[in-house]
Formats: sequence, C-alpha cells, structure tokens
Amino acid sequence: MFINLRFFWVDLDGDKSKDEGEEFIIWSWKGDYMNLGAGAETGIYQVKDGEIDEYGNYIMENGEYSYLYAEVNREYSVDMTLELYHDSNGDGIFSDDEQLYKHEPDELQWWITGFDPLVQNVKAEDLQAVTTIDFSSFGENKDIMLDSFREFNAGEVEWDIPEKDSGSYIVTLTW
Repeated sequence: MFINLRFFWVDLDGDKSKDEGEEFIIWSWKGDYMNLGAGAETGIYQVKDGEIDEYGNYIMENGEYSYLYAEVNREYSVDMTLELYHDSNGDGIFSDDEQLYKHEPDELQWWITGFDPLVQNVKAEDLQAVTTIDFSSFGENKDIMLDSFREFNAGEVEWDIPEKDSGSYIVTLTW
C-alpha cells in the first residue's frame, strides 16, 4: 500500500496565525485492499491543534505521538472524482483499456474510494490512481484554499495545480 499526503495551511480568518482548524491534509492511498481488491482513496482532513513532524506524524501537546491527528469536517466537502488503472501487462503505461473504474459522484465528498474485487493481490506500483478535487466547491473560500494549496505544494510532480488567474479550480493528483 502506498500513501501520498499533502499538507497545506490556510489563513481563513485573515489574522495570519495558525489557529485551530486552519491546517488541512489531503491524504491518498492506493494498493491491494485485503478482500476488496485493487483500490484507491483520497480524503480531505482538518488537522487537529498541535504539531506535525516531517513524516506526517501528529505530536500531541504532551509530546507523545498519535496517528489520530486529523478529523473529518464535512463543511469542507468538495466535488471529487477518482479513477484507477492497472498496468496488467507490466509495460509501465496506463491506458484506457486498463481502467478498473471511474467514480464521479453527484454529491460533495470529503473522502472518495473505489475498489475492484476482481483484481486481487496487485502491487501498488502497478496501479495508477487519478483524483480530481474541485476547489471551487469551497465557495467563498475557494481562492484562499487553492492559493494556500498551490503555495505549499508547488513543484510536486504528481499534482497538476492550475496557474493563478487561470479560471480553473480543479487540481489533479496522478500517481
């Protein structure tokens, strides 16, 4: 199982301080899910008050580590899509005929998942997950959220982030 995580800090109230509820993480997984088959998922979480180390571990106020450092906040649900491809012939190319599924829900998501139970015991490196997140779903905070995500994740090759003033709010994670 592979994990991809991206932190970004957002100054929603304009006071330039790291108040509780202003740090987010987009966390993605892909791989073989025991008995569920090949799968992928992506979620947007709000980071709890505290510090995060360079490995993504939450450090509680007492200095102890915890893996339960992020929480769901449905207020930050967005339009998301998820596709999964399996390089079944091992050529390193993910083509449309190798698509296992394409999930395009009609409702807003804080977490999107998909699995193919017919594809079992697959290696994560033989899968390609493609997630889109439409930051325009953040409403009046869409520019603040996207600008912050862009600032904290510029140069990350697996993320396609629209240029400022492009009119697009859709970011794509391909990995």
